[in-house]
Amino acid sequence: MPDVAGAVQRFLEQLQTEQTPSLQRIIQSMDAVAWLLVVLMAGALVVGVVLTMSTRRSFLKPDEVESSPTVLLARVKQDPTRLPPLSIISRLGAESTLELLEYGDQIRTHEWRYRWSSVREELLRLLSRQNAFGPTYSLARYYRCADKQEPDTLRIRRTALIHKLGLLRIVEPDADGRFAELRVRAHPAEADGDLGFEGEANWLLPDEPAPPAQGPLVEMEPIEFRTLQDADLRLSIRRSPTIGGGFRLTLNKRHGYWVVVDEEIEWVS
Repeated sequence: MPDVAGAVQRFLEQLQTEQTPSLQRIIQSMDAVAWLLVVLMAGALVVGVVLTMSTRRSFLKPDEVESSPTVLLARVKQDPTRLPPLSIISRLGAESTLELLEYGDQIRTHEWRYRWSSVREELLRLLSRQNAFGPTYSLARYYRCADKQEPDTLRIRRTALIHKLGLLRIVEPDADGRFAELRVRAHPAEADGDLGFEGEANWLLPDEPAPPAQGPLVEMEPIEFRTLQDADLRLSIRRSPTIGGGFRLTLNKRHGYWVVVDEEIEWVS
């Protein structure tokens, strides 16, 4: 038995020696092609490790576009042109977009207004195209017309005024420091009320004469109801005797709230 055990052990040692050559023997047996293959494999391994680590870091690093809505909203408040308006709405949702609209209208610096104007118009247009309660209710709150107990005519006029001038409803004084005036031409049966205009507001009958404007002037024509759910309203904004424009707004009543769904420029000067 001892001879058999010793013979088996010697056989295994010989087999292991023959099947597992030493590192030195392997190196000595390698030619130029083998060394080239080793170098290529090592290079591929290094590139793979580098790409894996860099990709992992990019996924873990907070990206400006892929941040949470709260962080994204704060960044868009710093620069409203950071993202296209469609991306802003899709990433923020109606509620946060409403917060952005309310914030943006409060900033009066020329640099901000230059960047904000086109973004604001596109955000309002995109929200008005969504015939759903959430976006519609957000627009109604932005237009300060969410009170369904208020007459439709007042809500329509306030909606149009905020749509064109923003939440502050301000037209800057002219070069001589004269303040703006709002003239509302309304049907005799139409209820007047506070539209929140920053300046003098006068309600007139459609054909009632008015004195010449002494400064910037905003005029609203009588509301044209096509149906109980659709209306048109013309208004003009004269910032000076040579600078101004006329607009025709189309409004729809959705879920009980009025929103601007179309706007046409009728004249500019």
